[in-house]
Amino acid sequence: MATDAHNPLQTLEQVFGFTAYRPNQEVLVNGVLAGKDVFGVMPTGGGKSLCYQLPAVILPGCAVVLSPLIALMKDQVDNACAMGIKAACITSHVTLDEKREIARAYRDGTLDLLYVAPERLALGSFIDFLQQRPPSFFAIDEAHCISEWGHDFRPDYMFLGELKNLFPQVPCAAFTATATEKVAIDIKTRLRLHDPVAVRASFDRTNLFYEVRSRTDGNQQLLDFIQDQPQGSSGIVYRTTRKTVEETAEFLSRNGIQAQAYHAGMEAGERTKIQDDYIRDHYQVIVATVAFGMGIDKPDVRFVVHYDLPKTIEGYYQETGRAGRDGDPSRCLLLHSSSDVAKIGYLIDLSEEDEEKKRNWALLRQMDRYASSSVCRRKSLLGYFGEVYARENCGACDVCAGHFKEIEATYEARVMLSAIARTKQRFGSAYLCEIVTGANTDRIRSFGHNELKTYGLGKGKPRPYWRRLIDALLAENYLVISEGEYPVPQMTAAGQALMKGEGEFHLREDTRIEPSKARKNTTAANDDPEYDQSIFEVLRKLRTKISDEESVPPYVVFSDRTLRQMAAYQPKNESEFGRLHGVGKAKLERYAEQFLAELNAYLEEVPELREKAVAIKRV
Repeated sequence: MATDAHNPLQTLEQVFGFTAYRPNQEVLVNGVLAGKDVFGVMPTGGGKSLCYQLPAVILPGCAVVLSPLIALMKDQVDNACAMGIKAACITSHVTLDEKREIARAYRDGTLDLLYVAPERLALGSFIDFLQQRPPSFFAIDEAHCISEWGHDFRPDYMFLGELKNLFPQVPCAAFTATATEKVAIDIKTRLRLHDPVAVRASFDRTNLFYEVRSRTDGNQQLLDFIQDQPQGSSGIVYRTTRKTVEETAEFLSRNGIQAQAYHAGMEAGERTKIQDDYIRDHYQVIVATVAFGMGIDKPDVRFVVHYDLPKTIEGYYQETGRAGRDGDPSRCLLLHSSSDVAKIGYLIDLSEEDEEKKRNWALLRQMDRYASSSVCRRKSLLGYFGEVYARENCGACDVCAGHFKEIEATYEARVMLSAIARTKQRFGSAYLCEIVTGANTDRIRSFGHNELKTYGLGKGKPRPYWRRLIDALLAENYLVISEGEYPVPQMTAAGQALMKGEGEFHLREDTRIEPSKARKNTTAANDDPEYDQSIFEVLRKLRTKISDEESVPPYVVFSDRTLRQMAAYQPKNESEFGRLHGVGKAKLERYAEQFLAELNAYLEEVPELREKAVAIKRV
């Protein structure tokens, strides 16, 4: 479907139904169209796929997209085809006749996008096939998988480093949602990108509300949280083991939640069916190990819950990013228990080599500090990726929403800092808490630490308080964790100044009672007008009917945002319908008649709702 290369905005509107780019898309699109390598680090939901789909439609020939999972490829192909883009994927599920037809379309130049897995690309026969007619460009999705420093390294991605040798004239476009600066450099080096047009977008997902709660009664806390969501909201609950996945799914089902378990121990066919049913809204909640999610393109996930502590901040950010990909308000809850650190640490010690063990322990401690601290969640997350969040109050996390109160803790902070100094900054957090609370242990007596002036000065408060204090001092940069085989808290210059009497220190304590009503503090990432919920439900039922008939996910037909605009603007004809968000030429021709008929039939039954119609505009 080659279109006018000099007017990509026209293609953007006619094919994708958008009148403007989202932030950072234009520079990457133009880079690909100019025949350059590009590298985009953009958050989940930031519109990465358009950055290669739009150039693929415009440029002659076919773009080859490297994607890690079959389900992800299938979803993207379904979505592209619904917009009139000529797209296909070659997977183990494709029949021999289908593969031959795809190969013919590729050779004839009638295909815009061809999705394949890295393992298939590495086959010599497939390379020979591509070299007969080189692609317009390679698009590498989930590019962090090529980096051993990334959170989801995959050995099969390593072959992609050979693309520049095999196809020296073909540009590469690499995209990832999560990459520290170190991982980003590693990706560019391994892929041998030549002076790429690079974009490192803000990692801030303004529509996500982040919260952390101490896990006390995890099942009841989870149930309360889900029941607090708007009716029918889709969500994902992450657990660490297959056993706990099944137990949690069973618990939710017993309590009236349409929940289903998903983990790697299931048969492949069963997993595929469960994922497809969830994408098509047959289940409300999926309880899964982290194996679930990377291959899902469902934009209307309204909440993500981590029942257990994730191993890394990078993985946590990637997983929470599966909520609210459509830009609507969504919530991310982490239930935190310090006992999780010991469980994960035990597995790290059993299975890792020394260097790997050291690195994974450091990542785990960072994750634990994030969950233990009471500073702005957004500030902490963005800081991990090297981004400075300038606002004092993000307004979209439990800390900034006022769920914590500040208490004076200057004296206690100085006691702890003094204990660290008097023990020569050589001991871990748990041991320091034992010293200040006056624990009578053989270890303390053997070191003579029961003779320290700080010994027992904090016995009026429990050890968990002192552990939270250390976490807060770390979060506010009064302490840092040392490097080496036995990382321990050590004072910064600010910590030494505080210990010597300069300044004050306040600790934040959680004031919430279950269940939280935090969703009221979220803000939508769009400015759609008011709409009647009953109209929306009528349109949603029609969308479900069409999606079932066509065997595609509902969002492939239309997004929730398009349905909301339909309910608000109440278009009267195809011309007005075509001005809705996400309605391109193909979808206008395919669906307008059905939705207009359904909308008008309902409004005839309830004519007073016509008075609520908003003057239509193109968004």
